[in-house]
Amino acid sequence: MPLARRNPSLLDLPAGSQLDTGLFENWQALRGKREALDAAIETWVADMPDSYPQFIMRYSNSKGIERTHPAWQAMTHFFNHQTHHRGQATTLLTQAGVD
Repeated sequence: MPLARRNPSLLDLPAGSQLDTGLFENWQALRGKREALDAAIETWVADMPDSYPQFIMRYSNSKGIERTHPAWQAMTHFFNHQTHHRGQATTLLTQAGVD
């Protein structure tokens, strides 16, 4: 069973959320959510069949353009995208004087 069905609160967002919606009141709440998401990602990868990265994905993007590629490409993007945003957060904290 997919992790989101095992624990739907992992992916929950407040109704009407937008890009500027504040999701957490404090650092501890954000950290707890991040730790839960990281654990879910680790479980997803650990439970993944060895053949999954070669599975061919077929979908349409938000503009309706059909795409086809092996799952490993989407997985690579998924992990690199997280790294990109964590780097952005680090830059903002550094600029704010947080070491």
